[in-house]
Amino acid sequence: MRPIRLLYALVACAALVAASGCRRPTDPDPLVGTWLATTFQVAPTGQPPVNMLAAGATLGLNVANNFVVAGTLIIPATVTGTMTFTADLAGTATRTDNTVRFTQNADSFVRDLTFLLVENRLEARSQVLGTNTYTVILTRQ
Repeated sequence: MRPIRLLYALVACAALVAASGCRRPTDPDPLVGTWLATTFQVAPTGQPPVNMLAAGATLGLNVANNFVVAGTLIIPATVTGTMTFTADLAGTATRTDNTVRFTQNADSFVRDLTFLLVENRLEARSQVLGTNTYTVILTRQ
């Protein structure tokens, strides 16, 4: 009789292990986190791209569990030619598969770009908006 009890115990353990493997993961969505621009280039039509980070610009976003976004975009006066441009990027994010869009009240190019979630990066490459071509890569911190 002991071998049968052992068999029942092994079957019960195997069932528990299999059931735990079917649970939904508790990890947060891969979009949730802090994102900083590691590539930020703007190319006006007919001109070479400007490395905005080297020029002193910053772009950072924080995406919470409910896809609420906080963030800031700063472009210095040396780039704008007039005064420093600062945008509060508060809003929301929408993720469909690996495509990410941001909805914000601030009138900036960020809300018009379509990003791809690639490993630990959000990539918007060579996207034309008006008379500028943008390449923005945000990297999870």
